[in-house]
Amino acid sequence: MNFLIIMIITIFFAGFCENLLHQKRIQKIPIRIHVNGTRGKSTTTRLIAAILREAGYRVLAKTTGTSPRIILENGEEITIKRKGSANIIEQKYFIKNAVKRKCNAVVLESMAVHPETQWISEHKLIKSTIGIITNVREDHQDVYGPSLKDAADALKMTVPENSYLVSAEKKYISTFQEQAKKLNSYYIQVNPDKINLKDISKSENFFFKDNVALALQVGKILNIDESVCLKGILTTKPDPGALSIYKIKKDGKEIWFINAFAANDRQSILLIWRKIKQILPKKINSSTKIAILNHRDDRVSRTLQFDKILSQELTFNHVFLVGPNSQLSKRKLVHFGYPTAQITIVNKQENVEQIINNIIGQIKLNAAVYGIGNTKGFGLEIIDYLKVNGEKI
Repeated sequence: MNFLIIMIITIFFAGFCENLLHQKRIQKIPIRIHVNGTRGKSTTTRLIAAILREAGYRVLAKTTGTSPRIILENGEEITIKRKGSANIIEQKYFIKNAVKRKCNAVVLESMAVHPETQWISEHKLIKSTIGIITNVREDHQDVYGPSLKDAADALKMTVPENSYLVSAEKKYISTFQEQAKKLNSYYIQVNPDKINLKDISKSENFFFKDNVALALQVGKILNIDESVCLKGILTTKPDPGALSIYKIKKDGKEIWFINAFAANDRQSILLIWRKIKQILPKKINSSTKIAILNHRDDRVSRTLQFDKILSQELTFNHVFLVGPNSQLSKRKLVHFGYPTAQITIVNKQENVEQIINNIIGQIKLNAAVYGIGNTKGFGLEIIDYLKVNGEKI
């Protein structure tokens, strides 16, 4: 019994000392930016890090999107390889590494989901000097709760104390404003409509104004000249899951493939649908439209949401279903009124090349193909295929 008591005391003391050391490390990094929200976290993290690099900061950044990355001070990237599942304790080791590298700024994408871990991540592990909440959209409803208000209440757990909170969310301004006031933080609501993106239109990223507005506001808080911010934005390397368009020519036919796998909620996919219409040539906009819906076995609710969107809100001539839950997805599509003849379940043995050939065989001349649902698994395989065989637009 005495041995057990000694062990408990030892573990408690070791934890206390480690926490004390971590808090000292945090104070050695004067600029700490914590990026949270439903969509756009990875891109916003990258944009802010690029601006800080351009402004001369020694900045280390971390994204947890499609392919988790550490972005070094010179912009080079290291893929994070995990032995197990993701854990917010990673943030502590990231801070330790940043101090070791003598960084004076860090930008971290939130990797917490549960409200409790969101709070711990901000108030124990990061203690940001600038907090970001990109938006509130439908995702992780199994954790947050059924409503968007539940999601907002979870996300507000990362509002920093005695600091800044910047957000592009329009519906739940009062939720974040009240939390910021409670924690003595200054709340800033950005207005993306006031941004002119003509100066960065040649960037390889298809930027969403919300993300750019958030990054520019961070630059403003840090007194970085806007011209410097725009230069940084131009150097930003897109996240592997970011919206992108590739053109494929085969057998005298042309496919424009829209990689929208990362847009896995209703509001995001509808926003992309409208945005892409402004980008695609007229001949492609008026051509056959095909969706490749990539499923995950742990995202059944997302599958059902997309089935409804494809049946009732977007117009596709054909839908290819890939991955787990494809049979369930087909039943729901038919239930919502989508024609059975226009649905194809992709065989597990089929590769990307075979699917592309199948699509080529179905179209007359041109087609716009949208990859949606989820990036992981087959989505990444398609993206890798496009990088090699397609022409990036």
